[in-house]
Parts: sequence; structure tokens; C-alpha cells
Amino acid sequence: MKIHSFMIIAGLLIVTNIAVADKLIIDRVYESEAFNVPQRGLSMNQVTATYGEPLMKFDSIGNPPITKWEYPEFLVYFEKSWVIRSVVKKADETEQGPKAIKY
Repeated sequence: MKIHSFMIIAGLLIVTNIAVADKLIIDRVYESEAFNVPQRGLSMNQVTATYGEPLMKFDSIGNPPITKWEYPEFLVYFEKSWVIRSVVKKADETEQGPKAIKY
């Protein structure tokens, strides 16, 4: 009986440690009220004026054209010249976020 109880306690401690070790992107964003990304509806000119030039501008694809700009901490997606989504990048490899969609 002692061995059985020990195994249950050890298992709970392992599960607890794993849960505590996970670092989520959303937690980092919520912790920093100053975290600021371009909001939906801003124009490319407004994004550039507010956040500066991106590290990289990717070619547009599709119809309507979707364009991606990369900044150090986030990505911005545009439909034509308007922001449709901003996505926070991982701070490091241990941080977990949504799984990528595979087409």
C-alpha cells in the first residue's frame, strides 16, 4: 500500500511540475499591458508611421492580396492595404502558442 501511495504522489508531483513549466504566449501578452500591436483596420501607412519599417515585407499572395510584414515581436497581415490580423511571435523556443495549421 505504501508503494502505491508513493507512486500516486510522485505522479502528481511530475504532472504539477510539467504544468508549471509551460510558458504561454498569451500569458506574456496579458502580463504586459504595454504590449502594443497594430489593430485591425489600420492602413499600411498608419502601421509604418506608428511602428516604423518592418524587418521584412513578404510578397502579396492570393485574391484579394494578403501581405505579411515582420516586426521583431509580431507579424502583421494585411488584406490589400488594411490590417486584418497581428500575431505575437514566440519569445523563445520554450514558449508555447497555437499549433500551426498545415494545408
